[in-house]
Amino acid sequence: MNAPLTAVNHRLYTPANELAAHAEHLQAMSLSDLLVSDSASAVQRAESLAFTVGTLHVDFSKQRLTTRTIALLVEWAQSCGLEKKREALFAGDVVNPSEHRAALHMAARWPAGVTPPEGMAPGVSFCQQQRLNMAEMVERLHCGQWFGAIGQAITDVVHIGVGGSDLGPKMISEALSDRPSQAHLNVHYVSSMDGAQLLPLMERLDPATTLLVLASKSFTTADTQFNARTALAWLSDSLEVDVATVCRHQLIGVSSKPEKMTEFGVPEAHQLVFKDWIGGRFSLWSPIGVSIAIQLGMRSFNALLEGAHAMDHHFLETPLTENVPALLALVGAWNCQFLNISTHAVLPYDGRLKSLPAYLQQLEMESNGKSVCLDGRSVTHTTCPIIWGDVGPNAQHAFYQLLHQGSHTVSADFVAVAKRKVNATPRVEKSLATQEQLTLANCLAQAQLFALGDDAIPSALRGHMAQGYRGNQPNSVLLLKQLDAWSMGALIALYEHKVFVQSVLWNLNPFDQPGVELGKKLANSLCHTLEGNPAEQSVVSDPSTEQLVRKVGEWRH
Repeated sequence: MNAPLTAVNHRLYTPANELAAHAEHLQAMSLSDLLVSDSASAVQRAESLAFTVGTLHVDFSKQRLTTRTIALLVEWAQSCGLEKKREALFAGDVVNPSEHRAALHMAARWPAGVTPPEGMAPGVSFCQQQRLNMAEMVERLHCGQWFGAIGQAITDVVHIGVGGSDLGPKMISEALSDRPSQAHLNVHYVSSMDGAQLLPLMERLDPATTLLVLASKSFTTADTQFNARTALAWLSDSLEVDVATVCRHQLIGVSSKPEKMTEFGVPEAHQLVFKDWIGGRFSLWSPIGVSIAIQLGMRSFNALLEGAHAMDHHFLETPLTENVPALLALVGAWNCQFLNISTHAVLPYDGRLKSLPAYLQQLEMESNGKSVCLDGRSVTHTTCPIIWGDVGPNAQHAFYQLLHQGSHTVSADFVAVAKRKVNATPRVEKSLATQEQLTLANCLAQAQLFALGDDAIPSALRGHMAQGYRGNQPNSVLLLKQLDAWSMGALIALYEHKVFVQSVLWNLNPFDQPGVELGKKLANSLCHTLEGNPAEQSVVSDPSTEQLVRKVGEWRH
């Protein structure tokens, strides 16, 4: 017999309604109540909220929740059909309905010799062939057998992209930069459309030994096209050869549109292709990551894929109660939707992860920063929080004052690395080990202070220092055993699956981004206006923009 329907806040029982009522109940309970206790239940709670996947450990015990909360969150996910939609994702079903596409970025990291889900098999075969093509290019570069237009071997690579075609590869290159490839090729990243990143490179790189990587899913993005054309003009003028010759020798293209690459002048032998079912912000595993492989070598690139695939396997096979990506997503949704926490800080305690906050901004906010459901109806609650952050030790001297004693409630992810191998003299090694230990201590202390506030002040210091630490700021600690390619792959795949799970909870399409298109169209019209040739379809008239256009024109001429 079915259980009778229960009214919660005068509404029919649903897991979401039950979570809302549960959140009201927990408002009277602080994190100090949950954490500062000698009871066996507090210890048991902490142990039950910590999980390890390979070399990645995630601790949710400083979140404002109980084991009852987790049970309700899992019930909510099940009521949304998460498990069935997870299977559909991996089977290559259409999960991006607005563009009528699958979302099979997992195929780009599927290992050879491991049978993929049936619907993914053709995609895996294609991705593995492109990986072989990429490996051949990387091998030529590392062996000094790739020559520029006037016959000199390539020493530097300029990766030109924007958004997902830039943020992912750049982040990985920075994070693993202390593990250079044997060929010591230098890789530089250019994304800003104003040329500010490109100009210094043109001043100091040798044009005879510089290779361009033009990475663009559509191969029509204005930012990358303008940077590429400027870079090609620099190479052509400097080497005194025509642009077509430069393209034949010093240009690699990466795109889902091979015909566009050919039209641009990229030789077919220098083209790397990925399918349109890999979204830009999910694409670092595809040939978009060629610059990672050029800098770090194919061994490291493959280890990156292996770590991501291990997280794929965990996400696909593990029950939701122990599924780390699912729990990360559920906890995040609990914070923003039910505890009304609208911003989320990403705080890496390792300078090599300085681009992680920016990467996650795009991954999460471009995916789930939406207010219209898949069925066309408006969302009636908060979805994706505002993602922001900085390297933790720097942030402590910038905005932690507000977080600790201001009036805003913020959730956070603290990301730390347990150990680091360095090749140095014993004296330098010992000094670095002390710095590493201090960094970890700061990470753990700040996470504790976020959660406990004044209750984190030891009794011996009470009365001897300022109070007013508000505490009760929920946070998770993500601890990597070491910062290597495998761990980075697992970490980024963890966040990718978090995004998918939250999209299911909120009934959104995370694989399309229509919200960025109108601004680009308006910019194109305004660009013509600034050139003195207003487009037929100009922008809507508004006096503020018009006076700015006049001022720009006045100062430019």
